[in-house]
Amino acid sequence: MKCLIICSGGLDSVSMALTHINDDVTFLTFNYGQKATKENDVVEWLAKKYNKEFIKADISSLSWLFGKDNQLTNDNVEVESNYKPSIVVPLRNGAFIQLALCYAYSNNFDRIVLGSHLDDCVITDNGEYAFPDCSAEYFKAMELAAMKGVFKSQHPVYIESASRNNWHKTDLIKKAYEIDKEALFKTWSCYKNDEFQCGICDSCKNRRNAFKEAGIVDETKYSN
Repeated sequence: MKCLIICSGGLDSVSMALTHINDDVTFLTFNYGQKATKENDVVEWLAKKYNKEFIKADISSLSWLFGKDNQLTNDNVEVESNYKPSIVVPLRNGAFIQLALCYAYSNNFDRIVLGSHLDDCVITDNGEYAFPDCSAEYFKAMELAAMKGVFKSQHPVYIESASRNNWHKTDLIKKAYEIDKEALFKTWSCYKNDEFQCGICDSCKNRRNAFKEAGIVDETKYSN
């Protein structure tokens, strides 16, 4: 199977990538103007470790697309410790997947793989998904839309996500731990770009809780 892995270098995407590591894999990571550029280095390290093709797409010049109030892309906006809609980069997955689809159809890939999982799709107080572009429904819609935009003779590209596989974050962690413990703890979840992961942002807290729920000792170095 020929897989194009959209991999940020975070816990979820690396864990998902490891479940396909024995396939014909190409790693695709994006610099979209995020603060935490250390995550891109993790993807490059992983690709080298497994002798896989690595593509780093620099779309940082398009960071204006994601708004001036976003915590992840604007240096003037503080990263907060609790979930707020301002940590959601609007349609980030959609932008990544659309570019990945162009490459996948041009290079005969069977599927695109990304780590978005069921916990990204929890319902918030306003009755909506916490991260709307992480749901199985969204990925299926993008997959079908792409098929409408290419020749019928072309082999369709399937979009696989942890959410479409009905996997939670803990499922991903457990699978990755069995495959490559070193890579699991090499991942970067923090929204910041300091020497160590902060341990207090929403993503770090989710990381800590997931290891606890999975029954795996968290060997990550945190600042707090």
